[in-house]
Amino acid sequence: MYDDFSYKVCEFEKKLELDDIKDKLGSWKEMPGTFTPLGDRGARYTPDNWSFPTVYFSPDGITLEVVTKDCDLADVDDYLCGLAQLLGCKILTEHLEYC
Repeated sequence: MYDDFSYKVCEFEKKLELDDIKDKLGSWKEMPGTFTPLGDRGARYTPDNWSFPTVYFSPDGITLEVVTKDCDLADVDDYLCGLAQLLGCKILTEHLEYC
């Protein structure tokens, strides 16, 4: 099933620094991509594989937005589980928890 909603707003269980996120994402062999600092707006991570969602990290270190439009929801779930494991921090949504 593909999501036509657009994005999901999630939160980290604890505050993370953007520099730490960048370092950990740089070592993500299973999901290589591009980390782009966005100044006052935080940062963006775009996976090389277009089947997986782009993630926007807010500058507060807590909130992230996951662009899910036209993504298979099972792939989004797998991606968020992998991201949570890589960062060592649970990712929380309104109804789900990824760890």
